[in-house]
Amino acid sequence: MEDVKKMIESKLPGNIEGLLELAYNYWWSWNRRATRLWEKIDPEHWREYKNPVKLLLDTPEERLKELSKDDDFMNLYELVMDQFRHYMEAESTWFSTNYPKWDRPIVYMCMEYGISKSLPIYSGGLGILAGDHVKTASDLGLPFIAVGLLYKHGYFRQEIDENGRQREVFPEHSPEEMPIEPVLGKDGKPLRVEVPIEDRMVYARAFKVKVGRVELYLLDTDVPENDEDDRKICDYLYNAEMDKRIKQEILLGIGGMRLLRALGVEPGVIHLNEGHPAFANFQRIAWYMDEGLSFMEAWSLVRGTTIFTTHTPVPAGHDRFPITEVEKRLEKFFEGLPKERFLDLGREGDQINMTLLSISTSSYVNGVSKLHAEVSKRMWQDIWKEVPLDEIPIEAITNGVHTKTWLHNEIKKLIDRYVGRIWREHANIEGIWYAVERIPNEELWEAHLKAKKEFIELLRRKAIRRNTRLGIDEPLPEIDENALIIGFARRFATYKRATLILSDLERLKRLLNNPKRPVYIVFGGKAHPMDEGGKEFLRRVYEVSRMPEFKGKIFVMENYDMGSARLMVAGVDVWLNNPRRPMEASGTSGMKAGLNGVLNVSIYDGWWVEGYNGKNGWVIGEETTEPETEADDPKDAESLYRLLEEEVIPTYYSNRERWIYMMKESIKSIAPRFSTHRMVKEYMDKFYSKAMSNHIWLTRENYHETRNIAAWKERILASWPNVRIERILTQDARAVEVTVDLDGLNPEDVKVELYYGVKAEGYIIEKPHIIELKHPEDLGGGRWLYRYEGSALKHLGNPCWHYAVRVHPHHEKLPHEFLLGLVKWKGFFEA
Repeated sequence: MEDVKKMIESKLPGNIEGLLELAYNYWWSWNRRATRLWEKIDPEHWREYKNPVKLLLDTPEERLKELSKDDDFMNLYELVMDQFRHYMEAESTWFSTNYPKWDRPIVYMCMEYGISKSLPIYSGGLGILAGDHVKTASDLGLPFIAVGLLYKHGYFRQEIDENGRQREVFPEHSPEEMPIEPVLGKDGKPLRVEVPIEDRMVYARAFKVKVGRVELYLLDTDVPENDEDDRKICDYLYNAEMDKRIKQEILLGIGGMRLLRALGVEPGVIHLNEGHPAFANFQRIAWYMDEGLSFMEAWSLVRGTTIFTTHTPVPAGHDRFPITEVEKRLEKFFEGLPKERFLDLGREGDQINMTLLSISTSSYVNGVSKLHAEVSKRMWQDIWKEVPLDEIPIEAITNGVHTKTWLHNEIKKLIDRYVGRIWREHANIEGIWYAVERIPNEELWEAHLKAKKEFIELLRRKAIRRNTRLGIDEPLPEIDENALIIGFARRFATYKRATLILSDLERLKRLLNNPKRPVYIVFGGKAHPMDEGGKEFLRRVYEVSRMPEFKGKIFVMENYDMGSARLMVAGVDVWLNNPRRPMEASGTSGMKAGLNGVLNVSIYDGWWVEGYNGKNGWVIGEETTEPETEADDPKDAESLYRLLEEEVIPTYYSNRERWIYMMKESIKSIAPRFSTHRMVKEYMDKFYSKAMSNHIWLTRENYHETRNIAAWKERILASWPNVRIERILTQDARAVEVTVDLDGLNPEDVKVELYYGVKAEGYIIEKPHIIELKHPEDLGGGRWLYRYEGSALKHLGNPCWHYAVRVHPHHEKLPHEFLLGLVKWKGFFEA
């Protein structure tokens, strides 16, 4: 790979030698001028690969010399390099201003990253979100290090045959031609990380990807030191073979932590993005035990400094592996360790649940929208059996998108002109986006039409390529950019219901074929290779698109990827999203579309529950968060058809002023609230800063406080089975007196609370009042009996009210009151 850099360096004239440094930093991927600079070198090559390293390798030296003498190119080059250096060398950032004393990195671990089309190590939403998180961490100046895996064949390139069947093609990607560099050891040779798998050490090489100010490290086992089978661990993203899948997650988690140690990185905070990297905490616990801590002490320290984000509202979407298989793969790792205690952290029957492992080793857990957090609380309620749903320690941090990546260049220009460039640094501030109102209607519409033309041209290019491959001779897509285009692009999972709009073909035929109001639908997306149901949905969409009445009206776009997505989310008029609620954890494609003034037509699910305001798009069906089943499909289809017939199409064609008003409303309401600037700042303030404080507190004085809190937990766990509330006495319907047997615990180890309000179904109290009962009085008698007392805020004599008393462990340094999931109740009584 160093040879590649030398080859490029030898070709570059001295006055444009900075292109080499620029090529190896993905900062260019979200800078409009930088991408224009690459495009000027070879427009066709750039459009095809979006890879500056390959571009420089393939460009003849004569062409580079010619550009070095071109005034227009040189002016742009100097402007871009000035911007790049100013960005990279900035002394003041949002982070340095708000957290000036921070001295440890935040480590972010994820199975996939969607940074750019030229780094094909992503499959969909999780990876794109991770890529946007990394870019924003760079923009804000966080001391951020990301860890992932490098896949030789990536996910897959999708080909659709003449019958609409998906074919998965796995091209072999060459690291030498990517904007990535090998990590070298102190001896100047490629670094090797030893990862314990089964009865041996597997060796992994590492690559560094520069994403602005952030470094992303990727591990891969394709090295001569390994046997043939081990070299293939990272062949495919989300390998369907269980053996490879477990090994990938060991490599990511345990290997990722060992790589950081080899680099001399000592994290302050670890963020697990989904359950795939959870084995990282096995390694961390083991290392702290090597330093003399007990298992409980090491677990307490690891848990206090870990954040976990779950993205999956579907039980089947969480990785589960047979415990026997995990034991086998971790045989060497477990040598000398209390194996069963490690396995218990993720044990679910005879399986290891990677989400459960992540939750049990994290103090901060979040879902990716408000609705998803509620769904997650219900899904994992068994961990906190006695804790009321609203007090389960799973919070919500709604996803966002990296504004500079996903905003179309034409819309960017308008926003720069009428809002000001301040949005680039402060995308999350709602007030600045009000200035979108200043954009003249005709200019916004013209910018939107340019985005549509660009997308239509992409559609035509993809059609040419497919037709050539299949030997098909037929007319290319002819779409008038002034016509209404509906876009549907996402993973072809059955719950996303790609075929919902095809429920009534006669009605759809009338909708699409009105000569005065033409409508086009473009579908894009891949089905997982093992998802036969999703593949059948794709085949059905293709089949309908080939029917005479829909030919030239419905299009299936092959191999939807990041490059396609950037054009599509800005180049359609309507973004259609119709999953079965509540199976869309968040969804970010609609955010990207809304950011560009594309109007969402969506089920009331995921992020749209928070994003819809009645003026920025439409809701399919009811504005409710009640779960749906297959039986709801006809009702939702009817609602979708009615919306299109009565609202969407008439507004587009007969009330352009109203449509543009809604476009502006979409941009100004969605851009700030659903930006990753807002999201990452939330992670920073809610989680990272607290986890870092825990790290400082738990590690000082040779882990003194770690030992104390672990000893406290041991005492709590030992006594808790015998803790009980013995007696409750109420006086004058307001005063309460409670006797509690603490079985050896001290009064300061617990909280005793009165819990009361209007009783709903079962033992649920709606909007409860919670009053801590104080003044514990030792009743003596050789038992650990204490009497507590307190008064209700409101009269307990209300006949609609019920009350109970509860006791739960309390420690001032516990990140959440109910982190341990221990509560004892007595009640519920009528007030």
